[in-house]
Amino acid sequence: MKYTNYCKPFDFNQLSKSCNHYEAYFDEDDTSYITYIAAYFDTTLIGFISCITPDLSVTDEQQTCYVEITAMVHPNYRHQKIFSNLLSKLYIVIEDMSKQFNKKNNTDVSIQFICTVNDKKAKKHHLSLHSCDYLMILNDINVLEGQNLKLLSKDTKQPNNIKDDYRAYFSSDKSCYMLFYKNLSSPIAVCELEYFQSYTCISSVYVDSDKRGKKVGTYLITNLIQDYFKSSYKKRPLILHVSSTNPAAFQLYKNCGFSICEQVNYYYINTAIL
Repeated sequence: MKYTNYCKPFDFNQLSKSCNHYEAYFDEDDTSYITYIAAYFDTTLIGFISCITPDLSVTDEQQTCYVEITAMVHPNYRHQKIFSNLLSKLYIVIEDMSKQFNKKNNTDVSIQFICTVNDKKAKKHHLSLHSCDYLMILNDINVLEGQNLKLLSKDTKQPNNIKDDYRAYFSSDKSCYMLFYKNLSSPIAVCELEYFQSYTCISSVYVDSDKRGKKVGTYLITNLIQDYFKSSYKKRPLILHVSSTNPAAFQLYKNCGFSICEQVNYYYINTAIL
């Protein structure tokens, strides 16, 4: 058995095919942002584990960096501790990254691996739930009817004629929706849109830090919905992804009429046993 940090794209595709075309993190054109370990038996790739190389400067208040792993083992070679060996070797690589980062920046960042697995397998292996990723959908602007959406909270100093102070519209290529305040030349809130044959995906929702907590995000999304369903794309539903670790965003989308259509659970991996 040979473990290496180099994997041929053809080998990866063959292993993925044998694993019901599971899509682990891998980019044959650019692997600079992916960290992975491959397991070979002779010249055959039989195991693979990977993660997006963590940005250790972006952590939570507890100084924990959560790293999502993806892995696959050929069906003919399972139950031979190949996954455990791959996980152990990947953990050593990532842990070494964190030690170097902590030494250089005088910080105390720790690593925590998470993954998505079948819920039954999670119970079997005593994995604990970390978070949920929700796929939310909005089929029609009519779902907003009857909802009393308050665009700004009562305790803000914003004037009552908020519609006169804000302007919202699409970019010329419809790939971005922007919200401007008064005569400012730069938007204070933006989001991106990607159009597919049967739906449109909203992503990268951003609000200027000094405007957060003032319902500006709600104003952006509600105006986007209204303008979108008036456009030529009105037959395509809107979808977006949001994590349970961002409850404010989840509540915003729910208030704007989005509902959960799919849920993916992420579980902690106990690396203490490695």
